Amino acid sequence: MKELNYIFIINPTAGHGRTNNAFNMIEDIIENKNVHCEFKFTSAAGQATEFAKDAVTQGFTHIISVGGDGTSHEVVNGLIGSSAVFGVVPSGSGNDFPKAASIPLDTRLAIETVFSGKERAVDVGKLGDKYFINGLGIGLDGAVSHRFKKLKLLRGQLGYLLGSVQEALTFKGFPVQVKIDDWNYRGTLLLTGASNGLYQGGKFKLAPEAKIDDGLLDFHIIKDMSIINRLIKIPKVLEGSHSDLNEVEIIRATNMEISLETRIPAHMDGEPFYLEEGTHRIEIVPSGLRMLSA
Repeated sequence: MKELNYIFIINPTAGHGRTNNAFNMIEDIIENKNVHCEFKFTSAAGQATEFAKDAVTQGFTHIISVGGDGTSHEVVNGLIGSSAVFGVVPSGSGNDFPKAASIPLDTRLAIETVFSGKERAVDVGKLGDKYFINGLGIGLDGAVSHRFKKLKLLRGQLGYLLGSVQEALTFKGFPVQVKIDDWNYRGTLLLTGASNGLYQGGKFKLAPEAKIDDGLLDFHIIKDMSIINRLIKIPKVLEGSHSDLNEVEIIRATNMEISLETRIPAHMDGEPFYLEEGTHRIEIVPSGLRMLSA
């Protein structure tokens, strides 16, 4: 039987100090475990990906992300395609992926799940050569993610909600062409993207029916609307009752092609970036990740 080797990749800045508490608990719990454990602490963006790649090369059997969805996003992009098993000890602002993947939000229970949870295969999404585990947003929610990243005082779900209201007042819709199977759309959108899990931004139920192991992504297409309509309809997205709105399409499929005329703000698993003009393909990688859950 292969010897179990665990590496914990820890983002000490996640969750305003919650990660430090998690590290102390991990040390406490592993004293009673007969397994080899190592720790790596990130200090810069992208470092978790490099640590995960190194861990795969070194033969670690279990690679554990300790932080928020952004940390998990980086770790998965480092281990994808390997035989390593992924685990999460959530300590971030939104923790959207753990909610979708049946990972306890309680720190001690999450650590125990790393050692005694069930191993399962889950889907991941792909855009170009990058992977996302929970969701991809293009447009308004991408702009919110960029704004949220700059907030210093107000973090967590309240900060994301405030950013959403601010962007709803100022964001300009963008022209696109979208193709999903035999469904086509050409026009101006407020936002679009893909969900693997059902939550994005902490409390926004963008894809209320999404499942991380059904071999499909839930693509949302929300057409541009007036500022007053945006403000009225944000609460519907929070509660997941927006799918019946005239401006909204949610389509479950394996892939989507989107053509942009300009560079648009976007996010993957809450991490902001810009999607360049041109045609992009977003697709599912069925059972692309082996992970531990309760």
